[in-house]
Amino acid sequence: MVSVVTDSIDVENILRATERSTQVEKEVPVTLDVGSLVACDIAAISSNFHENQEKYLLDLTRDNVQILFNSIFSLPTCIVEKMKCVQLPNPTTRLPREKPIPKPKLPTKWEAFAKKKGIQKKKRGRMIWDEIAKEWRPRFGYKRAGSDKEQNWVVEIPKNADPYKDYIADKENKKKDKSDKNELQRLQNIARRNPNVKAKSEEISQIVKQAHTSTASLGRFTNTVKNEKKAKAKGKHKKFEPVIGNVVEEKEKSLKLINKITKKSVTVNKDLAANRELGATIKRQREEEKQKKKSGRRSKAGTKPQGKHFDKKKGKVSGPPKKKLKQ
Repeated sequence: MVSVVTDSIDVENILRATERSTQVEKEVPVTLDVGSLVACDIAAISSNFHENQEKYLLDLTRDNVQILFNSIFSLPTCIVEKMKCVQLPNPTTRLPREKPIPKPKLPTKWEAFAKKKGIQKKKRGRMIWDEIAKEWRPRFGYKRAGSDKEQNWVVEIPKNADPYKDYIADKENKKKDKSDKNELQRLQNIARRNPNVKAKSEEISQIVKQAHTSTASLGRFTNTVKNEKKAKAKGKHKKFEPVIGNVVEEKEKSLKLINKITKKSVTVNKDLAANRELGATIKRQREEEKQKKKSGRRSKAGTKPQGKHFDKKKGKVSGPPKKKLKQ
């Protein structure tokens, strides 16, 4: 709800000075939304609009605002901190939304299990008591409780177990496997939450492989989860033969090549040979036609002199000059 604060103003005296009344009557009623403080006037524009547009718009705005305030002052009032207030009703105008309403996210497997069993999430304290160091230390991060190396210098070996096994390294490997498993479950939850993307087990394993091979060593030293399936490498892989090595295969290839070159019975593709000969004949004919056209042309220097003719510019008969005979 929205509250409108109004001070004690003598409105009647102000209106008397301007000779205006608080009661406004209109032929077409104004549509009001007091909750949003909106007034819509759908009446047609009168003929006085073109005479003085500014005065007409000011009078129209004043009347509509007066109707809106009359409806506000008709609401029940109350005193809040020595000020007079009114409680606005709920708005009726539906304003457009810029973006669609976000869809609720699907719960993860743990969230669904906790809701089914009634498990509530409790916020644990950041600091815990370290029994060995005898002081309060953070649960996670730098100098966390139980992070001293001297605490793990001895490990209890269970009964009927291999005494020569490195249990400290085994503990670290289990911790890494657990983190990898959590990452895999996180990717599966993302795939479940997005209904448009149907991630298969092969796709998830491919994503996990990309995450493993994104290290500086290209996944050479990345530990894998227990019973994790190896992702199939997609694409064509060209097999390169060794430069030096199998002499027998190299000898057989060389002999096949020599036999193919020196073979007497050679297979000829008749269609290919006929097409090539036909193409060569057509090309030869075109070149001969071009040469004939070039030889048939006469240059300007080789043209015969024209005889007598009537020149329109000079307006008289003109022709080549007469050759003078040598005596």
